Amino acid sequence: MKIFYDGEAKQINVLDERFYQSKKLPGVYFPGVTTILEAYYKGYGFHEWLKQVGFNADEIVKKAGDEGSLIHNIIYDYLSGMEINWLDKDGNANYELKIWQMFCKFIEFYTLFKPEKISTEFSMVSENLRYGGTVDFICKINNKIYLIDYKSSNYLHKTNELQIAAYAMMWNELNPQYKIDKTAILWLKALTRGADKKGIAIQGNGWQLKEFNRSYEDAFKLFLHTQAIWEEENPNYKPKNLIYPASFKIEKQTEK
Repeated sequence: MKIFYDGEAKQINVLDERFYQSKKLPGVYFPGVTTILEAYYKGYGFHEWLKQVGFNADEIVKKAGDEGSLIHNIIYDYLSGMEINWLDKDGNANYELKIWQMFCKFIEFYTLFKPEKISTEFSMVSENLRYGGTVDFICKINNKIYLIDYKSSNYLHKTNELQIAAYAMMWNELNPQYKIDKTAILWLKALTRGADKKGIAIQGNGWQLKEFNRSYEDAFKLFLHTQAIWEEENPNYKPKNLIYPASFKIEKQTEK
């Protein structure tokens, strides 16, 4: 969720991050790509996992989401020119070791393959496509423009492919001067053991720039089917934004 303080109204606003506000249509919101992809069938393995973990599923998913958000933020800060330190000024660790290990994998990718940054953490919404989303990294590698999404999960799902395909189509609509050539997942928990011996794949020890066999244009067709199902089940969708007063004070009662 996003929280901001409205000083003029003296209110705390909690925004539903599943939705993106239209920049052209006041008061109109569109679902995020990842929200739409909740309608995609996760498969037998996922549902068996839910049975095994039971009530712990929400906590596991939340923890994984928190880890993903943290590594995203660190990479964004690094690409923005900030110095990222393992220890704080008192000698205490700023991050858990597993977070730092994933960041080191990103550094290896960035150092070895020298992607030329075009945009990072770019939020966008399309009135035409009826969805929004935030792209992690747009860059140029070997004279090809890549749309890259960071993933810190233990495995990749087909929805990851559809997600970046939807992002690419939206990006192309809004930024035609930087049309996407390739989409990929920078998987920071890959099972790779080192560099590709043939020198073709972009990978290292425990990380991989995962590309998919079909074009993102073809993957987008499957996303559109998923979007149609989501809209069928959510015909009157709207964000659950919350507003709270920013302060309270008990009124002093006059004595009788």
